[in-house]
Amino acid sequence: MVFQNRPSAPVADLAQFEDDWAKVSTSSDDTYSDMPDGTYDAVIEDARMSETASTGRPVVIWKLRIKGPQAVDRVVTKNRVITENTLAYLKEDLEKCRLEVSRLSELPARLPGLVDRPISVDKRTKDGRANFYFRWAPNRTGQVSLDDIPF
Repeated sequence: MVFQNRPSAPVADLAQFEDDWAKVSTSSDDTYSDMPDGTYDAVIEDARMSETASTGRPVVIWKLRIKGPQAVDRVVTKNRVITENTLAYLKEDLEKCRLEVSRLSELPARLPGLVDRPISVDKRTKDGRANFYFRWAPNRTGQVSLDDIPF
């Protein structure tokens, strides 16, 4: 398919930036170096349903903004393809995000409610492939620990 060059909107006047353009340098590769394996605090920036490009299977896509202790403000993606074999993993992911759905068909409408929730993640690399795993929140049983008592 060939796209014709048809301007649909006026082109911005970029000439005003010419002097600054010549002075700007790009970041070194160190700025975008790979995150080491480990545990990170993050915030769910986006959670949505989509389909895989190759098979058309449903997939949940989380965008996570790292808050620390390293790679602050880096955005990473966690995907969970939904198949008969991954339903238990998906349910666990959702429970770790503190989202309970009684019917899976509710999920697309409920995912936006995860935005801005804090979550802890583990980054693990195996055979050159990096994966992110949600961690259980501390004290997930609802029991009060001695550390929670204010006196």
